[in-house]
Amino acid sequence: MFTNFSLDEVKVIDNDFASRRELVKKYIHTFDIDRLMHTFKINAGIASDAEPLGGWEEPQCGLRGHFVGHYLSACSKFAFADSDERLKAKANEIVDVMALCAQPNGYLSAFEEEKLDILEFEENRNVWAPYYTLHKILQGLIDCNLYLHNEKSLDLALNLANYIHSRFEKLSFWKIDGILRCTKVNPVNEFGGIGDSLYTLYEITGNSKLLELANMFDRNYFIDNLEAGKDVLENLHANTHLPMVIAAMHRFAISGEAKYKKAAVQFYSFVLGRTFANGNSSSKATHYIEGGVSEKSEHWGKYGMLGDALTGGESESCCAHNTERILEWFVEWSGAVEHLNHLESLKFNAILNSASAKSGLSQYHQPMGSGAIKKFSSLFDSFWCCTASGIEAMSEIQKNIWFKNDDTILLNAFISSVVDWRERSVRIKQVTGFPDNLTSILKIEAAEPVEFKLMLKADAVKAVTVNSKPITLDKDNRFIVIQRVFYDQDSISIEIDASLHLVSLQGTDGIAAVMYGPVLLAQIRCNRAMAGLSNHNLNKKIIKTQSERLAFSVIDDTDDEETFIPLFRVEEEEYTVYLDVTGNAAVDRRFSFAKDGSMAYKEE
Repeated sequence: MFTNFSLDEVKVIDNDFASRRELVKKYIHTFDIDRLMHTFKINAGIASDAEPLGGWEEPQCGLRGHFVGHYLSACSKFAFADSDERLKAKANEIVDVMALCAQPNGYLSAFEEEKLDILEFEENRNVWAPYYTLHKILQGLIDCNLYLHNEKSLDLALNLANYIHSRFEKLSFWKIDGILRCTKVNPVNEFGGIGDSLYTLYEITGNSKLLELANMFDRNYFIDNLEAGKDVLENLHANTHLPMVIAAMHRFAISGEAKYKKAAVQFYSFVLGRTFANGNSSSKATHYIEGGVSEKSEHWGKYGMLGDALTGGESESCCAHNTERILEWFVEWSGAVEHLNHLESLKFNAILNSASAKSGLSQYHQPMGSGAIKKFSSLFDSFWCCTASGIEAMSEIQKNIWFKNDDTILLNAFISSVVDWRERSVRIKQVTGFPDNLTSILKIEAAEPVEFKLMLKADAVKAVTVNSKPITLDKDNRFIVIQRVFYDQDSISIEIDASLHLVSLQGTDGIAAVMYGPVLLAQIRCNRAMAGLSNHNLNKKIIKTQSERLAFSVIDDTDDEETFIPLFRVEEEEYTVYLDVTGNAAVDRRFSFAKDGSMAYKEE
């Protein structure tokens, strides 16, 4: 029903989204391509004296090369959106080096081809997620072609896809099933979103062999059960299966096979029962391996039972980015306000929150328990999966603020931004201080008078004036529709409807988070229980301060200084999101960091 604007049609101009975007862009600008491509060259037998990167990109890590793919995607998107010739040159340089590293059979990676032999022989042991890494490389090459029209990158992507097809066509049904069945906890055979990438390649080329290969990554153990209405999410690795849902939605868009749409719709209903107040999911598995990643993070537990999920490893940032893509498909299909609201909440509380306000670099996990501390990746020594997806997220942070169809433009989030609606020759500038204040002004720029519909979500709006004249709001409808002929310099003033409310932690009595409209708040400087807090007295116990930036103080009879601020603005402070609002909640929420890296992926 609605589609996103192109990345070069929307520009964020606020102090939160835009500043973090610029930090990542600067990081990408200053990145040493020789260091980035070191392991690709070494793997191809090309001499390199560059200093190797650390963390998940170090020369012995099984995932080496995954960050390069995300970097190429981010570089391409920044260059396209900002007409940045320096970043375009960097992207093209990466592709040129990849062309030198590609093997005659099409294989292209920073790890040895023999790792795929091991995977095929042992199915899911002793090799860490090679198809996950190949997906990142493949998608980076695709994005460089889509955004920068680099034909060499498309050739490399097609050659790599054909190489993968040549491997799979030699394997039996059960061997493929073993390689791609990711039902164990801590799955080292995670294959990422390669199916989705292959569907994109098919759309570009029309090559039926690519469609056949993409179909192989749509696994029946997951899709068929979802279609049948069976909740099979418990104990599955979240960020392995979120991309499978994206691929299923992409497949439906191409083929019209209702099975894949139904599976996605059913999946969404199941994942909502495992979703936190920030709009994201993932934590410990119900049945985990001690010392492994599944003990604290990256998995789904029982539906509606998040009482033991505040582990310090909840809400993996990669999951937020993939959930955003799933919601984009739903908005395109239906435009339902529930999906739009979920997108908006996710954008503030898990996408923006994933990035540091000081460096732009990412959190791996986004803890929301008691006395939590954020941990961000380093410049050159972490390169977690979420470091990689995080820089790409900042390169497309302008998504999902505005949507369009033929004659309608929809405002989904109060974020200062400029949108160019080229089909209508209209530019709209939104200036807002939200969430620090509750006003948004839209200014129309149009060379000629133009008629269109402006849609707003009714639950987010208290009042609207057009050129200082109030309009009547029908709050019974889910949307406010303003249809008229707009003129240059027309002004629409929106009074935003936002108030404090509690969101309970699913499956608990007395554990809840505080939200202000779509924005999740964090309690800083004090982590004691907030006994007696409820939606009935919330606005009497927590009072908005007079500061320019959004903050709330607690009114009680103690001398403790307690402040609530947006979670996305917490940087180094100790904080708590989920509060004990009864004083006797039987949930252990003491904070400790979750493990990261290959040591957390122990064999069962």
